Amino acid sequence: MSKDQFLFHLEELNKKEISGFIIMRNESIPSYLFDILLEYCEENRIPVLEMLQNQYFWRIVKYILKQVFDEELANYSYFILTHENFSDVLLNESDLNVVIEKLLVLLNKMLDNPVALYSSNYDCYASSEKNPAGFNVAQNVKSYIPDIVTKHQYFIQKREYVEYINKIQLFDGRYFYLVMTEKNNELTGMDFCGMEDAITSLQFAMMRLSAEEELNNKYQKDLEYRLLVGTLSNEEEDDVANILGLKDTDDLRVVVFRLLSRNNNQRFTSEQLRQTEIVEKEFLRDLPEKYTMSNTNQIIYICKKDEQMSNLQLRLRIEELQKKIQSDLDKRHANAEFIVGIGKKVKGYHALKESFSDSKIALEYIHVIRKVIGDENKSVVECSKLGFFRMFVKVSDKKELLSYVPESLQKLYEYDKQKNGSLIETLECFLNNKQSLKQTSKKMFVHYRTVSYRLEKIKEISGMDFDNPAEMLAVRNGLITYRLVEAM
Repeated sequence: MSKDQFLFHLEELNKKEISGFIIMRNESIPSYLFDILLEYCEENRIPVLEMLQNQYFWRIVKYILKQVFDEELANYSYFILTHENFSDVLLNESDLNVVIEKLLVLLNKMLDNPVALYSSNYDCYASSEKNPAGFNVAQNVKSYIPDIVTKHQYFIQKREYVEYINKIQLFDGRYFYLVMTEKNNELTGMDFCGMEDAITSLQFAMMRLSAEEELNNKYQKDLEYRLLVGTLSNEEEDDVANILGLKDTDDLRVVVFRLLSRNNNQRFTSEQLRQTEIVEKEFLRDLPEKYTMSNTNQIIYICKKDEQMSNLQLRLRIEELQKKIQSDLDKRHANAEFIVGIGKKVKGYHALKESFSDSKIALEYIHVIRKVIGDENKSVVECSKLGFFRMFVKVSDKKELLSYVPESLQKLYEYDKQKNGSLIETLECFLNNKQSLKQTSKKMFVHYRTVSYRLEKIKEISGMDFDNPAEMLAVRNGLITYRLVEAM
């Protein structure tokens, strides 16, 4: 700014009959401007108060306003002044993280006390101090109403120092705590006037930042999902993998966690979808967020091989996690079952689509698998352990599938269909329990003589030889095939 321009501004201010100037020398402002100001003010008999470098401007302003005006007008004047300063930060800074930092620094200077933002989990998000104190809402917290007209709600608690707390609400129930600590000075009504726009400005900046982060997160999750379903080009897959920190040499597998409705129509209600969101939050305590995404009623996890964890340990960990989540769902009466499909291990991110496809097959046929192995509570299925079962899954034609069923088993199915019998169920249970009459009767809740009678009937109708391993293998395969046909 030239000397003439500066003098023009001083003349315009003088015309408004200003009361005086409060100045503090700063290296960023040329010293000749201070000389021009002092000379002009001396000629026009305008008071100038020069502050020391270690003095806060706002402390002087508050003192002068209290001397010149009554309390109500002083508070109003201070509110207008702080409003302009907070608005200036919002309007002249594009980086929202920097905006939040500057707003806190400005509020810190106004109050001459530490200020900090904490998440709902009490993690420090930003602070005016380099080493902020830990924070939590104490049992003695109380509502606080300052001696001014305010649109915000405050709380007060006493720990090491008195703390004033404002809960800043964002989207979807998210919130942060703005904490002002009376470490240096007691807060006055004028201080709370200054806080009004500080809180509003912080809320605006944080809501914008939250919305941008949510948008970026959804975009990234969409790219991750497209990587799994194979709709990206090789170059695009490289870009997404770079974001995720995945390499072409990584051993990877996809694990899909899905919530199934327990009602008959298999449709999910909004409440059950809400349960998926709750489960995902629980998951993020144990799994890395950037490898975890949710999609309607399922949560998808890209698992990188841990050198310290074997495949068995991984499976046991997933089974333990499944039991915990299912227990929590039952306690909340969520009316849903939590099942898990583990895809095969693949080398590199370009092959993730194969592992994802495997995990979906495991989930799609979990009811068939339960029938085949005789465990209705089976909830974790690893596709690589399904063996030849996967070959049957690839056959989409029912007639072709039924051609793999032994004639003896087909006769038995026809008999059960005509008589509405339970011979197939008995045969399946008998084979799943190592051909033990005792275990079969126990599992089916019938007398062992009843089981013995049914087995004789099976032999009579089908001509099966239970002592022939090759025939029993073919029968077991046939039972699997029939279950697949039923699921189609």
